[in-house]
Amino acid sequence: MAGQSGKEQASFASGELGDLLAERKNLKYYRSGLKRAENMVATPQGPASQRPYTRLIGRRRPVLAAISLAGATLGAPSGGTAGNATDGDDETLLTTGEITGGPHVVFTATFAAPVAVAAVDVDRYRLSTGTGTIEVQYQTGAGWSALNGPRKLLAGNRSRRFCAPPTQPVTASAWRVVAALSEAATMSIDEVAFLNESATFATARVRSFGFSRDVAYDLVLTQGHGDVYAATGGWLTGFALPHSGEEARGRWRQRLNTGLLFSTGRPPWRVFRENDDLEWQCGAAPLKNIPRHDFGDTDYDNAVAAVWNLAFVNVGIAAWFTITVDGEETGSINPAGDIGAAIKTEIEKLEGIEPGISVAAYIGGGYGSASITFSGDGNEGPVTINSTRVLNVADAAVSWSRATRGDLGGEDIFSDARGWPTAGIFYQQRLLMGGSPGVPNAIVASETGDFYELNANLTPATAPFVAPMDTDEDEAIEEFIAARALMLMTSRGEYWISNTAISKDQPLNPIKASSNGCARGVPVVENEGAAVFADRSGSVLCDFRYNEVDQTYVSARLSLLASHLVRDVVDLALKRTDGSSDANILAYVQADGQMRFVTLLREQDVTAFTRVTSDGLFRAVAVNAANRLTVLVDRPVGGEMVSFVERFEQGLLLDQAVTLTHEEATATVTGLVDHEGAEVWAVAAGDVFGPFTVEGGAITLPEPVGVVTVGRWTPFLAQTLPPSREIGPDIVTQSRIGYHTVRVSLADTTSVALGANGAAVEEVSLIDYGAAMDVAELDAGFTGLRARDGIAGDAEQPNMVVTQLRPGRITLRSITGEGDL
Repeated sequence: MAGQSGKEQASFASGELGDLLAERKNLKYYRSGLKRAENMVATPQGPASQRPYTRLIGRRRPVLAAISLAGATLGAPSGGTAGNATDGDDETLLTTGEITGGPHVVFTATFAAPVAVAAVDVDRYRLSTGTGTIEVQYQTGAGWSALNGPRKLLAGNRSRRFCAPPTQPVTASAWRVVAALSEAATMSIDEVAFLNESATFATARVRSFGFSRDVAYDLVLTQGHGDVYAATGGWLTGFALPHSGEEARGRWRQRLNTGLLFSTGRPPWRVFRENDDLEWQCGAAPLKNIPRHDFGDTDYDNAVAAVWNLAFVNVGIAAWFTITVDGEETGSINPAGDIGAAIKTEIEKLEGIEPGISVAAYIGGGYGSASITFSGDGNEGPVTINSTRVLNVADAAVSWSRATRGDLGGEDIFSDARGWPTAGIFYQQRLLMGGSPGVPNAIVASETGDFYELNANLTPATAPFVAPMDTDEDEAIEEFIAARALMLMTSRGEYWISNTAISKDQPLNPIKASSNGCARGVPVVENEGAAVFADRSGSVLCDFRYNEVDQTYVSARLSLLASHLVRDVVDLALKRTDGSSDANILAYVQADGQMRFVTLLREQDVTAFTRVTSDGLFRAVAVNAANRLTVLVDRPVGGEMVSFVERFEQGLLLDQAVTLTHEEATATVTGLVDHEGAEVWAVAAGDVFGPFTVEGGAITLPEPVGVVTVGRWTPFLAQTLPPSREIGPDIVTQSRIGYHTVRVSLADTTSVALGANGAAVEEVSLIDYGAAMDVAELDAGFTGLRARDGIAGDAEQPNMVVTQLRPGRITLRSITGEGDL
């Protein structure tokens, strides 16, 4: 039937817009926006497609708890005292006799009954010389099996956590530590501890660790533990962390083989990959010579007076000389009489020197020496003699040298008592840190080329230094971002550093550009040269970028047109453009468990917010170095919420998807315990089956299949904004109207349902008359026009709906509504 003219929308590149814009039909974004956008990704070109869905990686690990060794039988078959490895005393070690080759059993623990063990810590183990391997093994009916593979055994201390996969503990009664050596040596172990999984889950975050182009990981950090996942695969191993769940939310910075976790309650914690998937060494970053600071609330008695020595050469009683101290030159000094008193008098006349210095001097026959101690109140610290000058004798000289460097005293600027930095960045071969509670606005820069050397007494341009920001308020550094310039995000504003090179010789110059403030603990990401961040309330998304027109840095509110979709952001990440999209995708998670996508392409003015809906609650999100988006999700399983690690995968049509392969085709699909009680769909051989409710970890399909993918599903949904009611210049009508026909232009679509005016949607067939019927559903993607007509009803603000009633691909190119508009 021939259609009538209608209103067409051929772009959805503005995503979902807020209700406050319902009457702003003159706004350019209105023509490409939606009233509601769920499970879609808007493209810069205009069309919208279903989002990628998630693949199940595994259950997330709960909090680990120590297993008591009371009643267990301990042994040290290769020599030493077994109890030394379980007494909690760092001073007592289990040390074997001399052993070589192997494997040798170094430690045994036999429980009275089998126990479920999730991890075994072997701490501070080492060889006296040589190399080898170490394993933790448990006894089964078939012999001894290794837990989580072998680790390197070297002459330096190592600590490793040998783990079972999350929620898959090993149950056994007999356990042992085994070593194989390359040459004769003794082996020492400080502590061995056994852990199981509790019923408690703590706050967790996912952090990316990119060792190289080809080797990348997701780290799931939580209370007391970190799990390592291959960036494109599954679980690998784990490591111990002393952090609480909240501390594990701290800011993360990683370069090459080193990751640093920042938390104000602990030193920067180094997670170090030692050239293997299973080798992770963790501990406090080895910061050296932490600068001291006077916090003003303590009377310190550790100040050190500067001491300088002078040497006189051919300085007779007729000579006159001067001394320059901290850039000020004294009056003329003559050695006749008491030269020490004369030096003291002239130096104490200087504006920067207070009374109380002491001078011990001797001169005779024009030769002698002096020792100047800059004692006295107000003279503490690094006083410097810059030069000396003999005024009237050409062949006379006064040389100077420092004997003792002055120190103002105080206490370490970072400590357990005063707090540790909140954030850091590797920048220009330095480690810059800031945001510690004691001095929240101070930047501490390491030595160039030595990330952990902080000795601020060094003087070269490459030396470490402390640079307090000039702020009037209680302002704490929250994050550093490197883009066109180094950017600083604080609790109250956004700054950029005008210095092109970071040098001790040139004071840092932070310039404040805006006053949004940065949400505590929420990551800041770089997008097209801009820093994208949640403001201090957590309910506004902003970007901070260089403006070519104004020639300065400015901030803008990305979420202005979709402010209703941003509430208490707790985590965010940016997925770079790839073959599936021409724009970057910002993903963020809110405290209420809701997740959103934002399509960002600045050059085309595209900022499109969409909802990611699911039957679960999203808790964390990250993009790893392989550009894969990983999330932590709580989902209902058998009436209880269970936490999972999942990864978005292009082409998947189901969430929490698992793919099962059967040697012989079967209609009964088992192994679905993680979907117990949930409504699921199945995809096999290009066809979609369902829905089913999982009972006893299984579903029954209508026909046998060999390979099947099963998962949960929520549909694509695009709901249009109300049409313009303008019938003339500034003349509108407010009568009730409705659409009777909805037409859509689709590309490679296998499932679509249409509706309008608030009426129920109906599925629209995509099979043309005469089409082949033996083609699998997902192999028959439709491209072209489809329509639903005869839609009844009207509304004050009518809209059209494009959605799905069953899983499938969909790309919506345009939508046209016909009716009495």
